[in-house]
Amino acid sequence: MAQNHLKFGNYQPPDPDEDGYQVQFAVTSTASSGRTQRGNMINTTMFTVEAYSLKWTDILAEDVKKILEQIMGKNSFSFYHFNVYSCQWEEGEFYVANINSPFYSLEDGEERVEELSFQVTGINPV
Repeated sequence: MAQNHLKFGNYQPPDPDEDGYQVQFAVTSTASSGRTQRGNMINTTMFTVEAYSLKWTDILAEDVKKILEQIMGKNSFSFYHFNVYSCQWEEGEFYVANINSPFYSLEDGEERVEELSFQVTGINPV
């Protein structure tokens, strides 16, 4: 059986770590949502957005460079991913913030990064 892979635009990065692909959904509610004096919740949801935490360990600095070229400093980028909500592979517009990438080897020609991790968040609601 064929396997799909993540993509940023047309670039297919190395597969993330086994625990390096985690989904989060964030629900936004109206300002009038809250609890009554008796503690009952009155919640009016507006929308839900999806986000994915991605992580690679022991990755070549050259691969990190290629990933960062696709995502960093952009208002949005195309992210091809598996969406558990729709249970299918799909492409969507995402943005990134808070990229973490500590080095551990600076051997000439074999520069490696201990971990590259960041979260991509959907531009549009699910």
